[in-house]
Amino acid sequence: MRNPSFRLFLFLICLTFGSSLKAQEYEFFGVIKLNDTSFISYKVLFDRVNDSIQGYSLTDFAGKHETKSNIKGYYNEAENLLSFEEYDIVYTKSPVVQKDFCFVNFEGKVRNLDRVKAFSGDFKGLYADGTSCLDGMIIVNSGQEVKKRVEKIDKVVQRSRKFSDSIKKNIKVVKVLDTLTRNIIAKNENLNIFTRDQKIKLAIYDAGKEDGDVINLFVDDKPVLENYTVLHEIKHLEFDLKNAETKIRVEAVSEGTSSPNTVRLEVEDSRNFVRTITNLKEGEHAQMTLVKK
Repeated sequence: MRNPSFRLFLFLICLTFGSSLKAQEYEFFGVIKLNDTSFISYKVLFDRVNDSIQGYSLTDFAGKHETKSNIKGYYNEAENLLSFEEYDIVYTKSPVVQKDFCFVNFEGKVRNLDRVKAFSGDFKGLYADGTSCLDGMIIVNSGQEVKKRVEKIDKVVQRSRKFSDSIKKNIKVVKVLDTLTRNIIAKNENLNIFTRDQKIKLAIYDAGKEDGDVINLFVDDKPVLENYTVLHEIKHLEFDLKNAETKIRVEAVSEGTSSPNTVRLEVEDSRNFVRTITNLKEGEHAQMTLVKK
């Protein structure tokens, strides 16, 4: 479990970090507040074409139950009305089965989507069959000045006597933002990826410094790669999904010259693309489970 001070810092980032990536693409970071007063980190990113929007949300990003869902909706510029709904799960670290997921359905006033710095409003939680589940509130931020806000928080933390030197070192802005944008599969974690296809593509490579990380790769407990040294050059594999679930397990044989063992894994089917990275010590393993819808 992360240090409480680190989690507090992540929470502050959630409330203040967000940016527009380019024209017609929008990204917001923040939280969803449930009626029981609990807060869950939340990210939404979408493209806007005329009035229609299409993209994805991330719930509990960088957390134990990180879940990515596709979203669709519209933005009525004349009425300043933004509406979107989560409608399909791409992946989740949660062990909960797909039919039990509560999807966010949001509709609220957002004035000038191209310039908005923040928005909030109530949402309805609905199961896939349309029945009600947990309702709550979305609170998200975006804007050009966000990086400055994050840097200000970092300066406060670095000057504060409430944080030890080791904590200050671990919550530098660059490191925190990197954590928020990487989908990490840690020791003993499992990432459930949902697909409707009969076949998936898997790409394996070293996205950082090529330092001699060695792995074993198993598909349904059968070895596919043994003592494989991960390189910058991408290793492409394809797998037929014959069963309802297909398990892909990565084991760290060696951490190379720079600990830990970090391997980029990319899963692609005809509809979705999931990029993740392992973060393992020697002898540890992480797993992805391909779940057929």
